[in-house]
Amino acid sequence: MRETSMNPAEDGVHAGRADGGWETDYEQLAGLNHLLGLQREEGDREAALGTARRALERARRLPPLHRLAVAEALQELREELTASELWDEARQVAVETVRAYAGLGQDGLDLRFRHALALDGMAGIDLRLGEPASALEAVLTSTGMYRALAGADPAGYRPELLRSLHNLRHVHRELGRLGDAAGAMRQAVALCREARDGDSGWTPELARALDRLGWDLEESGQHGAAVSALEESAALYGECPGSEESRADVQERLGVVLTAMGRSAEAVEAAAAATALLREIGDPARLATALHNLGISLRGAGRAAEAAEAVRESVELLQRLYDADPGWAAGLAATLGFLSLLREECGQFEQAATSGERAVSLLERLRSDGDGDGDHGHDLAQALHNLGRHHERLGRPDRAAACLERALTLYGELAWRAPDRSRSGLADAWVAQSVYLALLGRPEEAVAAAQLAADLYGGASPAETDHLATAAGHPAGTAGRQAGTAEHLATAVEHPAGTAGRRAGMAEALSHLGARAADAGHHGRAVRATARAVDLYEDLASLDPGSYLDKLADELDSLAVRHCDQEDHEKALPLLERAASIWDDLGHGAKLAVTLRRQLLVLSCLRRDTETVTDRLLAAADDPVDAFTALGEQLVGARQPEAALEHLIRAVTLWEIMSMRQPDASASPCARALCLMATCLDDLLRPDEAVVVQAKAVDLLTAAVENEPEQLPLLSWALGELAGYLRQAGRAGEALDHRRRAVEIDRGLAIREPALHRRSFAGSLTELGQLLEDLGSHAEAEEVLTRARLLSATLPDAGQVP
Repeated sequence: MRETSMNPAEDGVHAGRADGGWETDYEQLAGLNHLLGLQREEGDREAALGTARRALERARRLPPLHRLAVAEALQELREELTASELWDEARQVAVETVRAYAGLGQDGLDLRFRHALALDGMAGIDLRLGEPASALEAVLTSTGMYRALAGADPAGYRPELLRSLHNLRHVHRELGRLGDAAGAMRQAVALCREARDGDSGWTPELARALDRLGWDLEESGQHGAAVSALEESAALYGECPGSEESRADVQERLGVVLTAMGRSAEAVEAAAAATALLREIGDPARLATALHNLGISLRGAGRAAEAAEAVRESVELLQRLYDADPGWAAGLAATLGFLSLLREECGQFEQAATSGERAVSLLERLRSDGDGDGDHGHDLAQALHNLGRHHERLGRPDRAAACLERALTLYGELAWRAPDRSRSGLADAWVAQSVYLALLGRPEEAVAAAQLAADLYGGASPAETDHLATAAGHPAGTAGRQAGTAEHLATAVEHPAGTAGRRAGMAEALSHLGARAADAGHHGRAVRATARAVDLYEDLASLDPGSYLDKLADELDSLAVRHCDQEDHEKALPLLERAASIWDDLGHGAKLAVTLRRQLLVLSCLRRDTETVTDRLLAAADDPVDAFTALGEQLVGARQPEAALEHLIRAVTLWEIMSMRQPDASASPCARALCLMATCLDDLLRPDEAVVVQAKAVDLLTAAVENEPEQLPLLSWALGELAGYLRQAGRAGEALDHRRRAVEIDRGLAIREPALHRRSFAGSLTELGQLLEDLGSHAEAEEVLTRARLLSATLPDAGQVP
């Protein structure tokens, strides 16, 4: 994050002590700051850090009137600590810097600006320390300050507000909050539009903000909005002299998004525009990537011959780059692999085989140079796999089988070292080999190969199943890689080897991978695996809806959950809407209710209208009280107390209506909803209302435990919560009886089932002792806390505080 260096001399001249002591300190401080500047110019970071520490010591000696000098010295020290990557100390100094500026007051714009800059510096350190949530808090605060500054002095501070909005976007993206990142960019776009109305010099900044907005929208799955933003960005860059590189980037990204949307003609137009700009610029590496992406767009438009020509030119550029620098070998090999696929589509099988052989040769060389443990071994196996198919198309099954034999050896070696990455590639290769063995008249071996593939699919745990794009020919650049992942899903599945069953096996394997990855907290990987499973079930359901449509709906639900794990609710919503539509068509009421509940959660998190979906859930749920209570609990976990409270009130109301018809209905569902309501009210800083609601839950549970003794642990917990709310409301005396009741319940439970309840009993005693301390009953408190400590010492993890 950009910062402005501060000069302590700006503090001005102040009246000094009679003995001139602090004046000497001030002169020394000025000298140290001058020395610090020289050391920075010379790049002597170690000396600069020592000088910054000494400068802070001198600043602290100055009278209180010179607090600004202390703040500036802190900021200089923080910069040196950051440059030296002493992040923990830098964080401590950054916090002190923010406090120092805050203590100076907010009278002048310059002081407020410096305070905001200090917050930015602290946020940058938080990001380096892996604490994006703390960084977000700081950047939100500084953005608010910049907004106020820009309101007071637009010309002076609008650029700083724009910078802060870009910082805010960055932090949101670090947190996986693409919707919030897009929101920050929408604010940036609005700011730039307003500024540009009076100053055309803001045009590049508006173009940049629209570009970033398009990026965020595209990654959020809002492709249409992304296209609009990117198109406007490209047009604005067209008005800015010297912005050809930026315009080419935007056009290239626009082509990628349009390709993903299936808008092939527009994608080709955008990719061609990027290519033309890069020809003018004369950057061969970037032009090679743009040509590769143009090939992707042309292929999507059904123009395989033109695609092959564009990629052939990309290969020529990469060949020249490789001739000058062998470091381009991997990129050249990947693009040759893509060219071989395009030539195959054009029926040019000899040329396809030639390109494939060149790719294999390069990858063999890379592997022999000692990179075999990296991606090159995997890429080589895939290139051999594709080359085998080219030979099979040429009627050479013997050569095809030989290629696959080599690929299988590589996949087998890789699978021993990295099974998660290579096992499903090995399975796909066995599928292809079974075809070639059959063509060679070796049926038993073909059956054995197919069985091996099925066994491997059944236990697949791939790294995002890259083999589905079997050697698709990754583009030479990042944008191309993003566009190329879905290119060649059918590379090895056109052979008559049980396509539907194989895809079904892979889909189920990927579904399990997604679930397990999510359980392990690998949410990005879970999303990618589940999305691949959705794609496969889409294909299967289009062919056999009776067998696969319900599986597709299940997987859409799962993918939505994965996106919610990443707080990407924008992507989750359309998935849930589609799943709900399928369940409705299939007449699966219970499944529909679960999906609708998830949909309500997402709508609430997005602060969208929930009335229609609420009505559908009421009609679909077998137990609407439980459905809305569970929804409320999920919203509490998602830190959405207001939305949670709305649904929990509905759950309580539904239970009250039901209890009129069924007087003997269990009260525990209502009590559970009431406890969650109290949690929401407490989160919303409404402690007195929380007390009233929690007391009602306690009354219901007290009556219920006579017939439902299994609810005693819940009653004890509810009593403890009530006591806690009373303490927070300043009514600690009233809390005591409830806390004593909880202790007595936990004591009885611990006697009956010590393994389950001794820890709860120890915790309950501790809470009671602390409450007695608060009330001044020190002797009884010490007695109770001693009992708690003795009991805790007998627990399995004795060192843990209950």
